[in-house]
Amino acid sequence: MRRKQGLLIAIALYVIAITVLVLHTLGITNTGARLEFQTIAKGVWSGHGNHAYYVIQDSDDWISVWSQHQQIFIPQHPPPEIDFSKAAVIAVFMGECRTTGYSIEVKEIIDTGLTIIVKVEKVYPGKNCIVGLALTCPYHIIQTSKINKHVIFQTSERTVNCG
Repeated sequence: MRRKQGLLIAIALYVIAITVLVLHTLGITNTGARLEFQTIAKGVWSGHGNHAYYVIQDSDDWISVWSQHQQIFIPQHPPPEIDFSKAAVIAVFMGECRTTGYSIEVKEIIDTGLTIIVKVEKVYPGKNCIVGLALTCPYHIIQTSKINKHVIFQTSERTVNCG
């Protein structure tokens, strides 16, 4: 009888350990070290009109994403210099919005040890908000330390209540 109880306890502990490992790997636990980051550019006017999240690890991809972002500006500015041997760029684009009042922001980056979790917040104007009738394309582009792990984007959404 004691042997069966010991075996059941061992199996239960094994299942718990595997579950914790899987949750941690998938970033569901959100535990780990916060990574520092700096904003390169943030706003609502971008030539990148599609919803997209990028992890940029080299100059070619950086030039491509930056060029698409800059295509509506005259003059177009060259991409900021990034040392991709030490850094990575994360760019989040909300896509085309029909009015003002929308935004997107990288809120936090967490290194779980096995994965990198990038927390992104999308903000929408509420029913009573006064908005301008203009096409906008909200974006946030940040620089962080070099990433050598799988990246998972976790997006939260918030609606602003006006009046």
